[in-house]
Amino acid sequence: MDNSLLAVRDINHKYIVVGRRSAMKMDRKCWLNRVIVCFLMMIIIIQIPMHAYPDEKRTVAIGTNAEYAPFEYLDSNGDLTGFDIDLMNAIAKEAGFEVKWVDLPFDSLLGSIEAGDIEAIAASIAPTEERAKSVDFSDVYYSGSQSLVYRTDEKYTDFSDIKGRTIAVLEGSQSDMIASGENTDYGVVEDATVKRFKNASSAIMELKNKGADAVIIDTIIAEIFCKQTDGIEAVPVKGTEEDTVFCIEKGNTEITELINDGLAKVKENGTYDTLYAKYFSGEESEQIIATQEEDGFIGTLKFIFVQDNRWKYYVNGLGTTLIVSLLSVLIGVILGLLVAIIRINAEHRGKRTIASSVAAFYVDVIRGTPSVLQLMIVYFAVFHSRLGYIAAVASFGINSGAYVSEVIRGGIQAVDKGQSEAGRSLGLSYNDTMRFVVIPQAVKNILPAMGNEFIQLIKETSILGYVGIVDLTKAASYVSSRTYQMFIPLLAAGIVYYLIVKVLSILLGKFERRLKESD
Repeated sequence: MDNSLLAVRDINHKYIVVGRRSAMKMDRKCWLNRVIVCFLMMIIIIQIPMHAYPDEKRTVAIGTNAEYAPFEYLDSNGDLTGFDIDLMNAIAKEAGFEVKWVDLPFDSLLGSIEAGDIEAIAASIAPTEERAKSVDFSDVYYSGSQSLVYRTDEKYTDFSDIKGRTIAVLEGSQSDMIASGENTDYGVVEDATVKRFKNASSAIMELKNKGADAVIIDTIIAEIFCKQTDGIEAVPVKGTEEDTVFCIEKGNTEITELINDGLAKVKENGTYDTLYAKYFSGEESEQIIATQEEDGFIGTLKFIFVQDNRWKYYVNGLGTTLIVSLLSVLIGVILGLLVAIIRINAEHRGKRTIASSVAAFYVDVIRGTPSVLQLMIVYFAVFHSRLGYIAAVASFGINSGAYVSEVIRGGIQAVDKGQSEAGRSLGLSYNDTMRFVVIPQAVKNILPAMGNEFIQLIKETSILGYVGIVDLTKAASYVSSRTYQMFIPLLAAGIVYYLIVKVLSILLGKFERRLKESD
C-alpha cells in the first residue's frame, strides 16, 4: 500500500505530516470515538423520559378471548366488554396502570404469555398445578363450578354417568383438562371421547346435533345456555367448585402486586358487587327469551342482527376480509412475479442458481404446508402477537406469492415457442423478446387465473380468527357467543361469502369473454 505523506490536524488543530497508513488509523480511531459518544448519548436520551416523567402510568398488555359471554365478549361497537374486562379496567384505574387488551384464541393465551407477548391474562382461568409452572396467579376474583349440559332425553348427575361417552369442551379450558384426564382434582371422566371447540356456542351446537352426549362447562355459562336453548338441561357437578384468577407472567411480582392491590380496592369500594350484579343477575337472559317467544322467528332475527346493532360485526368483518385479501393478492403478485422470473431465467440458461433454488424451495414449502399454520407462525413467532393486520397481510401475501408464481410461470410457458424464435430472428435479445413478444401473450393466460386466486384468497381469510382478527367468519362467531345462537349467524356469514364470490365470478366471466373477443 502506498504510504505517501499527508498533512492532517492534530488535537490542537495544528497541521502535522504523517504517513497515509497512520492517517487511516487516526481516521478509524476518530470514527470509533464518535460511535461511542453517539451510543452514550442515545442511552442518556432513552433514560431521560424515565426520570423526567416519574408519574407516567405503566401500560400492561393483557390477553383475553372475547367469545365467552358474560365474562368477555365484544359489544355492538366491536369494543371488549364483560365481567372480566370491566373488572380489570376498574382494577387498573385503582392501581394506576393502563391496560392494552389483546384478543387471542383461548388456547393461544398461555403460549403468548410464556413468549412475553402479553403480561397477564383475563379469561376466566382456574389455577392449577400445571398452569402454575408457566404463570403466576392473582388473588381469587370469582368462584364457580363445572356443570354437565345434556339433552332432555338423557339424565346425568356426575362424571361417572358419562363414562365412555362423547364430551364437548372449550379447548384449553378447565373442562378440557377434566375430560381429558389432565386434571383429576375434580373427578375423573373415564374412557371419554373428547371433542374440543374454540367457543362454547359450538360445543352446545354439537350437543344439540347429537354429535356429543354432554358438554362440560362453567355453571354460569351452562345456566345461560339452558335458558336460551330448548331441549337441553344442566346440573352442577359436586366437588368441582373452583376459583378463578388472573394469570400473570411468571416472576413478574410488579404486575402481581398491582392487580392484587387494585382488586382489593375494587372489592372495598363496591365496584365489584356492582359489576357482579350487572353481568350475573340473569335479567338480560330473561329479556332475550321474552323477545324470542313474543315475536317468534322474526323476533329471533331482530335479536341476532338488530339488537345492539350486531349487524355491524358483519359489516366490519366484511371490510377486514376484503382489505386483507386485496393487499395480500397485491403482495402475492409482486412476490410471485419475482419468483417466476428467477426460475424462468434459470431454466432458460439451463443452469440452476442459488436464487432459483431458494425460489423453488419457497414454493415447495408454502404449497406443502397449511395456510392456517403459516398464519400462526408469522403472527405468534415472527410478529410476537403484535401488528395483527400487518402479520395477516404478510402471511397471506407470502402464501399467495407461491401460487401466483406458478400461475405466471405456467402462463409464460404456455406461449408457443415459435413466438420466442420469431422474436430472436428479428434481432431481439432474450429480455426484449420476453418483454415485447412473450409476456403480452402470456397475460391473457394469467389474468383469469389471477382472478380465481383473489376469490380463493377471500375464502382463505376465514382463518383470521385464529389470531384474533375479526373477519367475516369471526364476526359470525362473536354474534353466536353473544346470542347463544349458532346456525343463523353462521348461515348469514355463508350467504355474504357466496354473494361476494358470485359477483366476482360474474365479473371475471365477462372479463374472460372480452379477452377472447380481442384474440
